[in-house]
Amino acid sequence: MAKASLQSFLLPQHHYFANTSNHDSSPSNLLKLTTNSSSNISFRLFSNTSPSVTTTSTPNSSTPTPVTPAAADKPPSPTLDLLSRQLAAGDYRQADETTRALLIDLAGESARRRGYVFFSEVQFISAEDLRAIDELWREHSNGKFGYSVQKRLWEKARRDFTRFFIKVGWMKKLDTEIEQYNYRAFPDEFVWEMKDDTPEGHLPLTNALRGTQLLGNIFMHPAFEEGQEEEPTEESVTATTSGQSKDDSKGRERPKFMKDFKPNYSF
Repeated sequence: MAKASLQSFLLPQHHYFANTSNHDSSPSNLLKLTTNSSSNISFRLFSNTSPSVTTTSTPNSSTPTPVTPAAADKPPSPTLDLLSRQLAAGDYRQADETTRALLIDLAGESARRRGYVFFSEVQFISAEDLRAIDELWREHSNGKFGYSVQKRLWEKARRDFTRFFIKVGWMKKLDTEIEQYNYRAFPDEFVWEMKDDTPEGHLPLTNALRGTQLLGNIFMHPAFEEGQEEEPTEESVTATTSGQSKDDSKGRERPKFMKDFKPNYSF
C-alpha cells in the first residue's frame, strides 16, 4: 500500500527538487529522484560546481550502496619461477617485463612505491638474486643474453655506452650518406625472438631514460665481479693492428657520429 502511494506520488517518474532561495540565480543543487520497474529508488544530486554523486537503495535495504567500478585484474607477482617459465617458453617480451618488475621489487620499498629503480638502490639488490636473474637469461638463450654478457660487451667497448648501444642493437644505423645512428623505438623496433642475427646482449633491456647510471651500477654490481675475464677492447685491437701503442689510442677522439648522443629510452 505504501509502495503504491509512493509510486502515485512520483508520477511522472522524474521529479526535480532545487534550492530556490535565490530566485535571481540558477539553482546550486538539484536532486533527481527516479524509479524503475524493479522498484529501486535512486537519488542523484547535481551541482553546478562538482560532479554528480549517485546512491541506490532498495525496498529491502535501508543503507544506500555506492556505485563503484569493477576492480581491474592485477598482473602476476614477479618471481624467479615466473621468469624461468617465460624464458623457457621463448616469451622474451614478457620475460623482459618480469625482469624489470623483479629489479623494482628487489630494490626495496621505496622503489616499489615509485615504480622504478634509482641507480643508488642497485646496491640493495643481493648478489645472489641478481646473479640468478642473469643465469636464467643465459641458460635460456644459449649464452646470448644476460647482464654478464652485456657487461662483457660494455667492457670491450671501453665502457662507452654509445658504442655499447650500437653493439647490442639498441641503436639502428640510418640509411644516409653520412654514417648516423638513432635509438630504436620501444617496443616494436627491438628484437623479441632468438634468431641468428639477433645481436648478442640485446636483452634484457634497462631503462636509460634518466641516464646510464642505472645500467652502469648493474654492471658494476658485486654479482658480476667474480670470474670476469678481461678481453681486448676495440681500441686496443685497432691500435695493435695499426702499430699504435695502447697509450696513443686513448687520446683518439670518438667518431663524429657518436658524439652528443643522449639515451632516450622509455622502456
